[in-house]
Amino acid sequence: MQTKKYIVPIVLAASLTLSACGTKDNGSEKPKEPTIAEGSKEMKQTLTDLKSQLKANEADKVKESGEQLEESWEKFEDSVKEKDADLYEKVETPLHTIEAGAKSKPLDAKTLTKASDELNSVLSKVEKLK
Repeated sequence: MQTKKYIVPIVLAASLTLSACGTKDNGSEKPKEPTIAEGSKEMKQTLTDLKSQLKANEADKVKESGEQLEESWEKFEDSVKEKDADLYEKVETPLHTIEAGAKSKPLDAKTLTKASDELNSVLSKVEKLK
């Protein structure tokens, strides 16, 4: 008789606990991380913009593009690092050069163009990572 007393509260508690597991919490969803290929394409487009801004000597826009490159890279850099650490390092070097150079005045167009070309080349390889 004693066990029957406890069955109803246990079943009730278990059903409440399990029903809470099935609810969706839409408020805490993270934005989807881009794939390596998508992130690489986005960065390559920013590099194209940066080169045209360099030719037009638009220092403020070059600075924004440098910041945008870093923001784009942060979204998928961990995935690249996991798959190919050497390629990750090859992206970091010209990226840091661009970041620093984009903030300096006057702009060193030659250095920034060289770093942009190097980064663009490496991103073509990154884009092919699976």
